[in-house]
Amino acid sequence: MKLWLAPLSALLLSGCLTYPPPSSAPYRAVGQEPGWTLVIDERDLTFIPAGGQPVRQPRPQAIIGIAGEIYQTPRIGVNIVHAQCTDVMSGQGYRDRVQVDIDGRRFNGCGGDPVAPSGLAGTNWRVEAVNGRVTPPQGQYYVQFEANRIGARFGCNGMGGSYSQNGNVLTVGPLAATRMFCPDPAMSFENQGGAILAQPVTITSSGDRMTLSNSVGRIDLRRTY
Repeated sequence: MKLWLAPLSALLLSGCLTYPPPSSAPYRAVGQEPGWTLVIDERDLTFIPAGGQPVRQPRPQAIIGIAGEIYQTPRIGVNIVHAQCTDVMSGQGYRDRVQVDIDGRRFNGCGGDPVAPSGLAGTNWRVEAVNGRVTPPQGQYYVQFEANRIGARFGCNGMGGSYSQNGNVLTVGPLAATRMFCPDPAMSFENQGGAILAQPVTITSSGDRMTLSNSVGRIDLRRTY
């Protein structure tokens, strides 16, 4: 069964909720079979099932357990375990495993911040787009990772350097590159891609897709091995 994740804003505007929407910057968890979303803010716990009515309870004081936090209300029980979790439908990794009990029924899913795929070393990625512009089907457009080393080509010069990863943040050391001139679009892809990698990027992944993004721009990748 596909994971059903309606945007929270759409649900709030649909008229299903008759109370004020949750405040900004909430904790979110998701699950599947059937799909659901859990939102925890400073006021409430809100469970949003696929195609059903949301259930909201005032947020109680968190019970700090051995591995995470526990919330218990008359209708909603939440057990958050700080251990990495992978959504089986999307392939996206998350910081926490989340168990939710709603009126005696149990749901299992993932929550917290998305995390980058572990073990980038030994992987190779096709560059599919830079700043939303699709790369040509011909030519060498790739990013590859070895142990603490990154290599990249955006249709023109090869570039490489060291890298480090802290959670979902990738920092690339100074990139050394050849300096051959190439006609567009390769030259413009290279200039934009190199500028993005010159600053720390946030990694977002889903299955065989990965995105490197920061304030400079965005590189969309598809894993080839």
